[in-house]
Amino acid sequence: MTLSTGQRVLLPVRQYYVQTDSRIPGQAYRMCFSSTCAMAVKYLRPEALKGTNADDTYLHTVRRYGDTTSALAQIRACADYGVIARYRTNGDRASLEAELKGGYPVATGFLHHGPSSAPRGGGHWILAVGFEPGSGIFNDPYGELDTINGGYVRVGSGGHNVVYSWRHWLPRWEVEGPGSGWLMTFRRSDGQPPAA
Repeated sequence: MTLSTGQRVLLPVRQYYVQTDSRIPGQAYRMCFSSTCAMAVKYLRPEALKGTNADDTYLHTVRRYGDTTSALAQIRACADYGVIARYRTNGDRASLEAELKGGYPVATGFLHHGPSSAPRGGGHWILAVGFEPGSGIFNDPYGELDTINGGYVRVGSGGHNVVYSWRHWLPRWEVEGPGSGWLMTFRRSDGQPPAA
C-alpha cells in the first residue's frame, strides 16, 4: 500500500536496518548495499528475514555468491528470498518516482563524499521509499548524509525516512549526467504486489 498525500508518496517500509551494528567482522562500514537490499526483501517478503539485525542474515546469503559490493551477488541473494532484483545504470528521477508510485522501493547507489557540485568517493547505497515536492525520502543504512557538503552528520542513526533534497542528492546519483543513476528494482518472484 502506498501512502500518498498530494504530491507526497511514502511507502510503509517499516523495517530499517542500520549497517553499523553488524556482528560480522569487518562488514559494518562496507555493507550498505546488503543492508539496503535486505530492507527491500523484508518489505516485499515480510516472512523472509527475522529480527532487528537480519541484514546480517541476508549478508551471509550474499556472501555465498560474492562480495557485498557485487550487484550479481545481490541479485542472486534476493532470488533466494523470492525477490527478483534488476540492476541498472540508467536511472533518473522520473523512473525512480514511477517505481515508488507503483508501490516498490528502489535501491540507489550514489557518491557521498565531497560537495554536491563535485561529488566523489567509492559510493554508497540507500533505499528510496518515497518523495515529496523537492525531495526524496530514503532509508539510509549508514545514518544521515550532509547532502550539500558530503559526509555524514549522524552515523548509525537518523537515516530512517530521511529527506534529501533533489537539488543536492540528484547530482550525487546522476554523476555522469541525466539518466545515469545506479539503481536496483525489486519484484516478488510470484508476481504478487508487496504484502505491506
